[in-house]
Amino acid sequence: MELRHLRYFVAVAEELHFHRAAERLHISQPPLSQQIRALEAELGLSLFERNRRRVELTAAGRSFLADARAILEASDRAADKARRVAAGELGTLSIAFVGSATFSPVLPAILRDFRARYPDVGLSLRELQTAEQLASLAAGRIDVGVIRGPLKASELDPALELIVIQREQLVVALPETHPLARRARVRADDLRGETFVILRRHEGPGLFAALAAVMGEAGGVPEDVLEVAEMQTIIALVASGVGVSLVPASVGDSERQGVAFRPLADPSPTTELSLAWRSAIASPVRDAFLEVAATGHLAAAQIAP
Repeated sequence: MELRHLRYFVAVAEELHFHRAAERLHISQPPLSQQIRALEAELGLSLFERNRRRVELTAAGRSFLADARAILEASDRAADKARRVAAGELGTLSIAFVGSATFSPVLPAILRDFRARYPDVGLSLRELQTAEQLASLAAGRIDVGVIRGPLKASELDPALELIVIQREQLVVALPETHPLARRARVRADDLRGETFVILRRHEGPGLFAALAAVMGEAGGVPEDVLEVAEMQTIIALVASGVGVSLVPASVGDSERQGVAFRPLADPSPTTELSLAWRSAIASPVRDAFLEVAATGHLAAAQIAP
């Protein structure tokens, strides 16, 4: 028994007229009659009572009609679901992001537009540092990473693809009572001897490289460094007077009591926010997300102090 046999049967059962059913199915009447007789022979029963004046369903035909409709509806739903999955309209997308990405307007805008365009895709979001994301991408635990760079080629898996969604300069985060907070801009030399609060260098290599670039010009990487796991922790510790930090400019756009953000007077290195994924793994949902990100968002927010 094939689905077409069920479709033929349902058409005849609903029309109760072989000629009208044939027109509805866009076939001629003789082949339709033959297919119905073949279906009855396969089932070993009569589905219709026929005479010259009318066609009626038998009791078995009425029972079979309800199940045939259910089977055809389930088949149509399965086909539609498969098409939607292939188009990236259904499924689940796992995204990890660095904490500093939550301060940027770019990632929230991409997520908002993706949800609006693909409301039936489930999103799994979690905060992970860059190094954790790279390991999770390699292991297939996440589909897309939102990482902080730039990173050296040696730090990246050759199988990864990257697109930059934001470039921004670094700013100095100071306790608001710090003498340097009274200045419009801060020189790297002024930060010598300060305690720096930074992300753990193996977890946030991009920000540590930026810190090294800034302070290297002022005599070397600071020795008094407190490494923490989250950007929110950095801001909280700076607010409490534990130390100073260098953070992306988008973090400086947030209002946090106790913290003053000041641009660098010296040339400031650029930090990047990028989407990372493994191109060798097929994922229509991921590709749909990347398409949304590439439409109107790439380099949309170039934040400078």
